[in-house]
Amino acid sequence: MHETSTDKHPLSDLAYDWITLIQNKAQALMAYDQYIKDAEAAKSPECAAFFRKVHEADKAQLAEAKQHLIAVLQGKMGAG
Repeated sequence: MHETSTDKHPLSDLAYDWITLIQNKAQALMAYDQYIKDAEAAKSPECAAFFRKVHEADKAQLAEAKQHLIAVLQGKMGAG
């Protein structure tokens, strides 16, 4: 999906990749919320703690990914 003036897709491959990653991370965070509830309902604090740990790691990665996307869209990162 290369960006050109006649291209039907106005996003570069790199921008599209970041958007897709952000969408996937956001969906995962929502799923982890449910996993935490399920673990709590099952009275498994160890599982809930692990799901919280994964949630926090993905949340931090999502924040970083947003900054990369902004840089790509502003032309500060990536070629073309």
